[in-house]
Amino acid sequence: MTKISFMPTSEAEKRQWLVNFQANLPRFAQTLNLDAADVQRIDGQLSQSIQNIDSVYTKNVELDEMIEMRNEHRNIFFPELSEFVRRAKTSKYYSKALGESMGVETYVSIKIDKTIADRSKLTVKINVSRQRVELKLKRPSGHAVKVFCRRGDETDFNLLTVSSTADYVDTRSNLQNAVTEKREYYFVLTKKDKDGEQSNMYAVAVLM
Repeated sequence: MTKISFMPTSEAEKRQWLVNFQANLPRFAQTLNLDAADVQRIDGQLSQSIQNIDSVYTKNVELDEMIEMRNEHRNIFFPELSEFVRRAKTSKYYSKALGESMGVETYVSIKIDKTIADRSKLTVKINVSRQRVELKLKRPSGHAVKVFCRRGDETDFNLLTVSSTADYVDTRSNLQNAVTEKREYYFVLTKKDKDGEQSNMYAVAVLM
């Protein structure tokens, strides 16, 4: 996206700037004797830009509400589900193979030896646009970066890629053609199959 030196960076400040510019556009155009057709076109695009910011804000609010509703339901249902499975496992007909087929056997957690974390080694910058998440990864020489992601209603993070370049672009379509999709990313430095520093989690909202 093209950056304009005189425009604020945050969406809230950008909206206020656009509103102010649009409100003062008639006087600005009249004083400078600007082309009427040009002014009308710019005015229309200003309205569209303001509407786009408002639409994204509305979708983000709706997404937050949906996520909260999902989590509230899980807080009630998941304990009930756990108890249901526990009772089922007491059946004389239960077997480990049956449990594995249903995914109810306990996973074994494997601890990975980590190198001493140095937060200056891995930096991440994320740019989000329509149906596109651009990741800029700064890492030490000789290292790659594992990119993990979960989105929509997914509960587990999945390994998206192991990147040895400075940039990676996630252009996947939103699940179930959702208008807005929350995606969460975290990153792990790796070298010679040994995992090192792990980043914080980054959450973004992606429009179709």
